[in-house]
Amino acid sequence: MTSKAWVQIVRESERNYMSSTRVAHWFWQRGYEVCRFTVAQLQEGLLDQDFRENLDDIVVFGGVGTTRKAVERAKRPPPPNLDLPLSVRPWAKRKVWETTLGEIRRIVDTEPGNLPVHIKPRDHQKLFTGTVISAFRDLIPSAHVDRDVPVLAQKVVSLESEWRASILRREVVHIGHYKGDPLRFPDPTVVREACTAFVDQPIACSMDWGVTTNGETVLVEVNDGFSLGNYGVSGAIYSAMVEARWRQLMGLPDNGVGIASSQD
Repeated sequence: MTSKAWVQIVRESERNYMSSTRVAHWFWQRGYEVCRFTVAQLQEGLLDQDFRENLDDIVVFGGVGTTRKAVERAKRPPPPNLDLPLSVRPWAKRKVWETTLGEIRRIVDTEPGNLPVHIKPRDHQKLFTGTVISAFRDLIPSAHVDRDVPVLAQKVVSLESEWRASILRREVVHIGHYKGDPLRFPDPTVVREACTAFVDQPIACSMDWGVTTNGETVLVEVNDGFSLGNYGVSGAIYSAMVEARWRQLMGLPDNGVGIASSQD
């Protein structure tokens, strides 16, 4: 049986259009039968038969919210939000804490000297976009969100450059620049130490790194491997990361996909 890759259809006007198109092409290059789907079709049950009968022969790719819906349709446990896991939080090298949106609003009102602070939803990524809070105006986009919603807060550091390390089976398989000075590179020793220390690491993920104005390498955040920005990863390795993580989410054994590609 030919393996099947279900890849989300994204409108050309949306920012993830090229990512979806490239992933479909990369799976096609690997000999997969590529099938496209919309979020509406996923919710209507288009993939349900494959989830029941052919789970070992399919892989699903979509945006973060879409993939989470697919995991739910397949009746598997939802993946956790990673953000800054406790095992690698020392590499953030800044204060990171869990609090509530109401507490952040209180700090804005009564302790402006403790600003700026970066916040993002702890449990539900789609509630509002992670942002830096420097003044009351920065709270307006999250004004509709309940004050008791948990958030992950962290002190803001000044970064000269930012990089994404893509990781497959606990090995850094690519690192790509995405912001700031491309000649200020993170310390490889620090990146490897944190990767080794990251317990409960998904089979595929990324660790974003920044270089501060004084040259220190700091961990920005961790992202799950099922729906990552590419930042220059080869199609063979990227699609292998997607497949390996999907299989892990489905509770399937690692099929070794991508091992040869990552060693080329």
